[in-house]
Amino acid sequence: MRAQIQIALRIGAALLLVSALSLVADPTGAHKLISVHAYNSTTHFILAANMLGMAVIMLVMGENPESDFTGALAMALLTVGIVIGHQMLVSHSMPHGIYTVVALIVVIGLAVFLLVARTQEMAASAAPAKRPERAPANKPAAKKTSKKKAVKKKVTKKKATKKRR
Repeated sequence: MRAQIQIALRIGAALLLVSALSLVADPTGAHKLISVHAYNSTTHFILAANMLGMAVIMLVMGENPESDFTGALAMALLTVGIVIGHQMLVSHSMPHGIYTVVALIVVIGLAVFLLVARTQEMAASAAPAKRPERAPANKPAAKKTSKKKAVKKKVTKKKATKKRR
């Protein structure tokens, strides 16, 4: 599972890195792909910085995908996917182009995959240890007596039974 998580993190990092670099290299061209509103350079560069930051985090996480930060990163990706979906489908402020739809599918798919993979790893590592078999109930140990005492007990028992008759 580690290899699949690493591949997923690298795919996500590549997607975010390409998106961020396109926002920096050609802001007006990238604006046409992701927004139907007026161009705002500040918003674009903040978005690009966020994407670069997430891409770097994903590349760092690719080295150690078993850490707890993988789940947090998956939740962040899921949040980004939900926001993109809301902007495309509810508020209609993002066009329904091939790039935005593919990005939405990839981001939500990566987030779900990482969450499921992380959950499976946590469940596997937290599996309860095998319980030892139950030991039979402890019976009180018989008192060890010497042979003389045992013979004496038998004699006293016999005498007691004779008296009863």
